[in-house]
Amino acid sequence: MKYSSFLKRNKQEIQKGIILVIGKHMNRTALGIVDALLIVYPKLTFEELKEMLPDTINPSAPKNYKSLFAPYNPNRKYGVVQPGAIKKEAIENGLDINASHFTEKEETFITSDGIEVLVSKSWESSDTLTGENDLQNLINHVKQYGIIVNDTEPTSEPLKTGSYKLYILNNELLKEVNNFKKTNYLFLGIAVAIVISLITLYLVTKS
Repeated sequence: MKYSSFLKRNKQEIQKGIILVIGKHMNRTALGIVDALLIVYPKLTFEELKEMLPDTINPSAPKNYKSLFAPYNPNRKYGVVQPGAIKKEAIENGLDINASHFTEKEETFITSDGIEVLVSKSWESSDTLTGENDLQNLINHVKQYGIIVNDTEPTSEPLKTGSYKLYILNNELLKEVNNFKKTNYLFLGIAVAIVISLITLYLVTKS
């Protein structure tokens, strides 16, 4: 993942929080968390987003909606986010995608590689498979990425309001991660190899 080195280098500072999420309902809080994550890490591809938010966080869902994940596998975990492509699958299977995922324009997101992101609406306080609180698992998990969730509102103005509120906790770190560029180690390696070759060639010709 392109942000791996940044996360390792700034681990302690990041865990203090970059963005605060405040939501009244479980599914809306989850929506706010994904929104905040994509604000902090705007260059994420959909694959990287799924890597950051593995399906194991939220495994259970109504059985018929698991059929949306082609090829159908009843044991597949429901997940935090799914691609917009499942809307077509829902229509083909006579299912209402609005019952399982947020689909309104202001409730969906686009990753850097152009994939539409749908956030799951189903969150269990005692998961059918694990017995755990799915939302709490998500809250605990995203702390490592600088996303903090609680119900205490700061005195500052929110970055975003609606069914959830987002507050910037560390603006300098937000700017830094927004502008983060992954080092192209392949290019760097080639450049170093060329320099070494030129130096070697120069020494050989001089001897």
